[in-house]
Amino acid sequence: TRLASDVAYLEDQVSRRSAEFRSLVQPVTLEAVRQALPANAALVEIASYKPFNPKAAKASERFGAPQYVAYVLKRDTATVQFVDLVAANSIDADIGKLRAALQDPKRNDVKTLARELDERVMKPVRALLGTTRNVFLSPDGALNLIPFAALVDENGRYLVESCTLNYLTSGRDLLRLQLARASRGVPLLMGDPLYDMRTQEPPVASQPQGPIQQPGANRRSTNFALFTYSPLPGTGQEARALQTLLPGARLLLQQQATEAAIKQTRAPRILHVATHGFFLPDQQAADDTDTRALSHKQGLERAAEKKDQENPLLRSGIVLAGVKQQRSGPGEDGVLTALEVAGLDLWGTQLVVLSACETGLGDVRNGQGVYGLRRALLLAGSETQVISLWSVSDNATRDLMVGFYKRLQAGEARAEAMRNVQLEMLGSNSAPSSSPSQTTSVAPASRYSHPYFWAPFIESGAWTTMRAPAR
Repeated sequence: TRLASDVAYLEDQVSRRSAEFRSLVQPVTLEAVRQALPANAALVEIASYKPFNPKAAKASERFGAPQYVAYVLKRDTATVQFVDLVAANSIDADIGKLRAALQDPKRNDVKTLARELDERVMKPVRALLGTTRNVFLSPDGALNLIPFAALVDENGRYLVESCTLNYLTSGRDLLRLQLARASRGVPLLMGDPLYDMRTQEPPVASQPQGPIQQPGANRRSTNFALFTYSPLPGTGQEARALQTLLPGARLLLQQQATEAAIKQTRAPRILHVATHGFFLPDQQAADDTDTRALSHKQGLERAAEKKDQENPLLRSGIVLAGVKQQRSGPGEDGVLTALEVAGLDLWGTQLVVLSACETGLGDVRNGQGVYGLRRALLLAGSETQVISLWSVSDNATRDLMVGFYKRLQAGEARAEAMRNVQLEMLGSNSAPSSSPSQTTSVAPASRYSHPYFWAPFIESGAWTTMRAPAR
């Protein structure tokens, strides 16, 4: 009782000094989350669970096969509605098929597969949403790995054409995002890193070498110096184009685009990094005491666990200048892992865009989200994260990003800006007419209409209009 009283006193004292801490420890109630929703909006949380049978004769029969359930909370309705979805293994199988089609622009069955998954997941949810089309979405399990905007409804239309989707890790994010924090730096734009510092000419692409084992507390399965990195000229063009849209932004290209430069930055208003990204499969971990692995298990369950999983925050990240020499500054190797991203100071950063491949992937854990760059950016304090779900096209990504930022500068909200530029690339007749100030460089629909080009990036976190920089 005395210790609990001490904790309460200390939390009160810290809360008086820190608005960030106060937002993190505030009580999370259903009513508080509902009030945080915008007008005419709904929160959809999808959870994975195992049905419990209290009458089971054997312990092994107490829990059934995993299943998904969707909960819907509306701003104008005090009660939570829910609907059970089909078995998780059926949905996860459909997710795998759809992801394969989404990543191949030559596949012409993507709408068929997207319709099948929508029938299992979003059609039952739409029955609860009614006319609500502004949706805050918190998926679970493998559903974190697909863009819901690319699902197809009963009318044969992509969901991006009929509703605005904003991703959250949990409904409680709505409370955390109510706190507006001041940025402490100008936008930082980074692109076209010089991966090999020995030459000013980027190396020719080739197949990477296989993984190797590296012992130590922060062990990685892959020696990134053994890879040969293909040049990405579109990333440099992208960063330069964005600098013209963001007056006063700091631009770092080639040998300046380093891991050290990102770590030395403090809460820039915008952090935009265009480079190679990665998420590596797990490798067998050495049975030693200094191998750090994430685990929520405790007691006998943890003691019985096999030591076969690396920290997933070390298997996800981005590659920057100097990686071939494993040097980009004192103590830096040119690889910024998700674990390192979690330690950045991004409290006050309104937008982080990782314009690279697979930056939204990670170790998926039911009920806990994705352990990778997505989680790391949230832990670092950023308000909004724009991340990718598969290997993206260099040129299409450049065009998408330029269109996205033009819309932000024109005053569109973050979620709407992403949706509208996706509609333009899709060539949908749902795309709003643009004023001259909103015209983007997006190419004709016939070129980018496949979801491979317009759907890989999702916007997560704060959805509102960007705050103007302090003068």
